[in-house]
Amino acid sequence: MFLLIDPAVVTSPCPLLPAETASDFSPQVCMRVPTHSAWIPLEVDISSFADGDGLLAMASLKNTLEAAVDDGDKLHDQTEWGEPLVEYDSWLNRRLAIALRGWGDIVLCRGDDPGALQTLRDMEELADWACRVLHDRSRFLASRSNWCPALDEAGALVMQTKQSRRWGRRWRQAVQDVAVRHRNLTTISPWDLFPRNHPADLRYADLLPLTRFADSLSFQRDVSIQHWNVNDFKGFYERLSAIVRCNDGAGLVAKQV
Repeated sequence: MFLLIDPAVVTSPCPLLPAETASDFSPQVCMRVPTHSAWIPLEVDISSFADGDGLLAMASLKNTLEAAVDDGDKLHDQTEWGEPLVEYDSWLNRRLAIALRGWGDIVLCRGDDPGALQTLRDMEELADWACRVLHDRSRFLASRSNWCPALDEAGALVMQTKQSRRWGRRWRQAVQDVAVRHRNLTTISPWDLFPRNHPADLRYADLLPLTRFADSLSFQRDVSIQHWNVNDFKGFYERLSAIVRCNDGAGLVAKQV
């Protein structure tokens, strides 16, 4: 059963590219997406870089995150989309859905209290760092080859409205400062805040604010919620809904039974 929060949108790390309405559901990336949009799904399990005490090999993780952006960029050019509008979106936006996974596993491995504010702060710092690594790599690729054409399309719309040389110069400078190769980069599933291979412990719901770091929400789930009652799920859903609305983030909650 699917529970929707309206409006459902996907956002971009580039401030020149506005959020978009997500009116379709893609089983491939397990999330709400804009109509006729083309996504390359990838996955980075952050917990796989942790040792027995939960200490992360940051250099190796950084290399893997950057490689995910590089691989996704190449796949856009290699993929046969099979539909003209989707192929056009691939060219225009070069969307990536890099699923950042393993948050609950890291907390469990470290023996941290999932309900403690310091635990949330530590995980937020990690999420912010991982998203910045991906963003910086997309910026680097934009400087080496070209930014996503959606920026040129957005600039044309600005020029139609402003019709001013000064605005044209300002837009071109802004693009040089913040251009990205990929309109979207990251996705996080709220179910990945729970340790895998364990029944979902509601204490880990205190990590839900981590979802605000992603451009979109995925709802891939491989933890059991069979022991939850109606009030447990309602409370979880309401907390996630509040975060989504405050963050103008993607808005699909999927309940699998």
